[in-house]
Amino acid sequence: MRPTQYVTALSALCLAAPALAAPLVTSDSECPSADHVTARLAGLWSGDNPASATASIRVGLGRLTIDLISEGEPAVSRSLPAEPDCEARAQAAALVIAAWLDSRPGPLGEVESVPVPPLELASLRVPKPKVQPPLPAPPRFFLGIGTLASVDARGAGAVLSPEAAWLRLVGRVGLWAGIWLPIPRKMTVGQGTARWWRPVLALGLRVPLTEGTWIAEGGIGPAFGLLVVSGSGFTQDHTDWAPSFGATVGFRLARLSRGRAYWAELRGLLWPAVQNIRSDVSGSVSHYEAVPRIEGQLGLGFSFSVF
Repeated sequence: MRPTQYVTALSALCLAAPALAAPLVTSDSECPSADHVTARLAGLWSGDNPASATASIRVGLGRLTIDLISEGEPAVSRSLPAEPDCEARAQAAALVIAAWLDSRPGPLGEVESVPVPPLELASLRVPKPKVQPPLPAPPRFFLGIGTLASVDARGAGAVLSPEAAWLRLVGRVGLWAGIWLPIPRKMTVGQGTARWWRPVLALGLRVPLTEGTWIAEGGIGPAFGLLVVSGSGFTQDHTDWAPSFGATVGFRLARLSRGRAYWAELRGLLWPAVQNIRSDVSGSVSHYEAVPRIEGQLGLGFSFSVF
């Protein structure tokens, strides 16, 4: 065969075989990004694939959906929970794509115009797909504590706030509970001084507004307080208490990292009913001072996952 005939035979072989390339990965989110998934896929899959193979990643409503498409084959979709961590999302997407590529038929068909030497049976064996361990479920129950500055009509104060949170209790909605322990405060009532303290048990529903490493949350719920008042400097000093019922609303920005969350939060607290501290003096007019009904809080906190 002349050299030109060799060139013609090689050209026929190239035209008969489909173009080979790495699969095209696209993503509608930066968590995970297409480049991030492609980099993870390179470590899991080293084979050739049809240039028409594409993997489209969609993130929404707490789910990670991967659409797998190849020319001449039915489209396949896989959906799994979206992990809070972008690294875990990229790894999960790469594992799904690699498993799909392993399960596909070989990319080359028969080439009738070019003689193919016989192959040993051992060379035709396809390696079994690697079995990857299941990804751990994201943590759902957190314990934490925060310190916040507070301000109301009577001035400023500080609050210590231990809490517990159960994420995704129903769909994306979670349950949150916290105990607010403010520093006792003082106010002048008549001829004496009243020392008052109102610890609070707050409950609420929490809904994530964003997904990823940084999470914004909104919450709302009832608040139950116990107003404790003790007098000093009066003719007769007394101690009294009364329940308080109100509502709380808040916004939190948190950063998740390996089962821990570091957060900043802005809260509002409203007590609908008016509560007064009264001073009675024999033969004189009673004096009243109102306890603040609206309070704002701003602070930082830390939470860690339990399970």
